[in-house]
Amino acid sequence: MNDQDHQLIRQALKGNDKALAELLQHHYRFLFLYVLKLTLHPSAAEDLAQDTMVRCIERFYQFDPTRAAFSTWMIQIATNLWLDEKRKRKRERNYFNEQQLSFKLHHPGNNDDWLAVTEALKKLKDKHRIPLILKHYYGYSYEDIALICSISIGTVKSRLSNALGKLRKELEEDGSKKRE
Repeated sequence: MNDQDHQLIRQALKGNDKALAELLQHHYRFLFLYVLKLTLHPSAAEDLAQDTMVRCIERFYQFDPTRAAFSTWMIQIATNLWLDEKRKRKRERNYFNEQQLSFKLHHPGNNDDWLAVTEALKKLKDKHRIPLILKHYYGYSYEDIALICSISIGTVKSRLSNALGKLRKELEEDGSKKRE
């Protein structure tokens, strides 16, 4: 966390609404890109990012800068909101249609490779996909992932190992199908 964030957090915790607004604005793009990878749907990501911002405003008084970085706290809120919404609807969403796949996600490298990875990611269960995204796209530590997902560090490591194994298998199968 940079000095500007520290200063904004201190001011916001003292009740400065402008400081809180600036802090949230500063972290919005980071949040949006995270929820886009979670939802795999641009409009759902916009809604979830907005809901997360509202929840951050409502619950900022609960934020403890000694326990977690602001971005970690914000990502935890977003993750919980998304999982709550999925449980509430009790059905799988169809994340991919031609329009969604044509939406170009921000990812370095070959777009065909990214589409193959995206297709493989959608086949993972949420409990595996979330830690994988947090670790390999955002570089979160095992400890931060455990905090965000409300699971133990051992469970994080186990889910990452399972997710990577399933992802590799899916990508190998996809690659062999293309060669045929």
